[in-house]
Amino acid sequence: RGSSSSSRGSSSSSRGASSHVAGPPKLSFPIPGSMEGVKSGSHAVLEAKNLAFRWGEGKEYLIKDASLKLSLGSRVAICGRNGCGKSTLMTLLCSEMNPSEGKDGTLGEVWRHCNLRMAYMKQDHLKALGPFFDTSPFVYITERFKNGYDGDLQRRLIEPEDEEEALRRNELAKLHGKYGNHVGTLLSRTKIGNQLAYEVQWAGLDDPKQNTVETISKLNEMGLAKVVIACDERLAAKAAGLDQRPLTRREVIRHCEAFGIDEEMCCNRQIRGFSAGQKVRLSLAAMFWTKPHLIAVDEPTNYLDVETVEALAKALMTFRGGIVMIEPKSDFVARICNEKWHLEDGVVTVEKLANGAKRMEIGRASCRERV
Repeated sequence: RGSSSSSRGSSSSSRGASSHVAGPPKLSFPIPGSMEGVKSGSHAVLEAKNLAFRWGEGKEYLIKDASLKLSLGSRVAICGRNGCGKSTLMTLLCSEMNPSEGKDGTLGEVWRHCNLRMAYMKQDHLKALGPFFDTSPFVYITERFKNGYDGDLQRRLIEPEDEEEALRRNELAKLHGKYGNHVGTLLSRTKIGNQLAYEVQWAGLDDPKQNTVETISKLNEMGLAKVVIACDERLAAKAAGLDQRPLTRREVIRHCEAFGIDEEMCCNRQIRGFSAGQKVRLSLAAMFWTKPHLIAVDEPTNYLDVETVEALAKALMTFRGGIVMIEPKSDFVARICNEKWHLEDGVVTVEKLANGAKRMEIGRASCRERV
């Protein structure tokens, strides 16, 4: 039956006749586990260098020459007035948008540790559920993660952002690709000297003997930095054993229950019938399937009632990975974050909060925790 009994959001699910979850809403995030090559909660796992962005030639810069770092101990809030570019900055940090050339003509970059598992919940994340509205959460999660990694994230990273990027990749493939071919798939990763390198299966060359090993600098030169990150995400998911995690009814239900979605909702209810708050819970559940080390959330409290906002705050406070968020509720930010990035007129100013030392301990603990 539809969601009429739970139209007031996920808090009412504890009172709805169809729900088996008693008491106030709960949210519990999985422990990310250790990250190979990172032994400190303050060690940078993602770094933006001289990042600039504008929507085209002749337009004002939304981001000017930003250099920023995120670690597993980070609890960062991106702050600023509406329309100043907060969501754009977050999307750039998540490598789902290409930076622009800066005023000096140089192109900034976003580096991330090759073993990092990162998850990003956009402000319009409910759109991702759209194609699955007539199915259940169980179907949505099993379909999205059927290959042992996040298929939705892979698509966003691998597909060209727009026609301009597609044309640029074509031109660069003609210049640098084997026989002028595109990169088909990145299969594995190794090291050549002190530089990462990837085994490339070239489009149109199906014989594995035609595969080559290319350095990360060459792949970046071909405009494929996001494709490299997609490969790193697949390898990081495999290293965490996510390809072995069974997408059984029992496993998916157990995972969803930690986000206040019970068995009935998980397997027998259409997503279309969920309240907006319940859809947020489902988006969070999907986001955490890969047990990310670092999460980026854009206005996560949207559509949530007071009880669920409280549950979300508690879950974020105890989460053992890094957090970067955009959130207008200043009291929510004050409880969770140890740092604010103020964005004004394209310039990012970093402010350390007085409660920072305490929350850094969570990040340090995450590095020492069991997998």
